[in-house]
Amino acid sequence: MTYESESKFEAYIRHLIQEHVTKLDRRIYALRNKKAVDIIVCKDTPQPQLFFIEVKYHKSNHGRLGFGGGRGGGFQPEIVSQKPAYFETNLRWALASEVHEPEKVLFLSSEILRQYLSGGKVGEKFNNIQAKVFREQPWLSEQQFIRELRLWLGVQDAQPGAQPRSLRSLDAAR
Repeated sequence: MTYESESKFEAYIRHLIQEHVTKLDRRIYALRNKKAVDIIVCKDTPQPQLFFIEVKYHKSNHGRLGFGGGRGGGFQPEIVSQKPAYFETNLRWALASEVHEPEKVLFLSSEILRQYLSGGKVGEKFNNIQAKVFREQPWLSEQQFIRELRLWLGVQDAQPGAQPRSLRSLDAAR
């Protein structure tokens, strides 16, 4: 399956959350409206949480995979550069490409994404994610993506003690 556009890729992820997360635990659901990020997932448990997913889809005719507004502003560049602790844990980037592994998804933390910033940092103008992210990071099939999503969101049927990939690497470094 190719997604054709970022909005269709986002709709696909929303569908997976509805079918493979919300149906297991109705307290965990994605909001329909968005302003600051592409997808906000609410977890209405005794200790409520919010999770955020930024969706990026690379088309061959775009030539680049940008984020934030033109002139370096916006929510995304600020989160990536300032590294707020809450977003380091509760924000993930879902990337797909019509060229690289078109039926798979990258599901990355901001920590991993920062390794692929063009110029090595958030700039004052356009911010881009280097295409080498598509060659170097592990692609996830739909089933693998659902598993990672469930682990990250703390859905109960995920294996006890398992952690999402990006958190496992953080724990190993400690």
